[in-house]
Amino acid sequence: MEVSECSPQRHSLLDAIHRFNTATTIMDETIMVPSMLQDITPAKEEQEEPMKSKDLLGKNHNLYDSYLLLKSLRNDMKWGVQHENGKTEGPCPVAEEETGDLVDQFQHHLRGLLSVLTKLTKKANLLTNCYKKEVEIGNSNARPFSSNHYY
Repeated sequence: MEVSECSPQRHSLLDAIHRFNTATTIMDETIMVPSMLQDITPAKEEQEEPMKSKDLLGKNHNLYDSYLLLKSLRNDMKWGVQHENGKTEGPCPVAEEETGDLVDQFQHHLRGLLSVLTKLTKKANLLTNCYKKEVEIGNSNARPFSSNHYY
């Protein structure tokens, strides 16, 4: 199952957060052995999509590092950003003179968040699909147990 990116509320922050959370949850539930991702490279057809898999996976194309990054980002979104001392980061105080352009800042960051969340959702879907294909290939190479052997 893959999270659809074509919805009427595509530009909604809450919808983008939901899509990202759903994609990373599916990824986490699908990938039973994360260390297998170190040996998997995206299939050729996935690399030819409009948004290249190398753009989604970063410079080193490491699925395992991408998996850890996505899990970490999901945890940050759910539980807040943790400092090294274990405290959660709170809101920054706003100076009185900064309130004039808060709407512009909000809209700028909202557009950025939507863009980043869309890319991260695609990354989680790509990672999940690569893992599923690898597991299917591994299962097809295994010899099935046959009860037709007579001794």
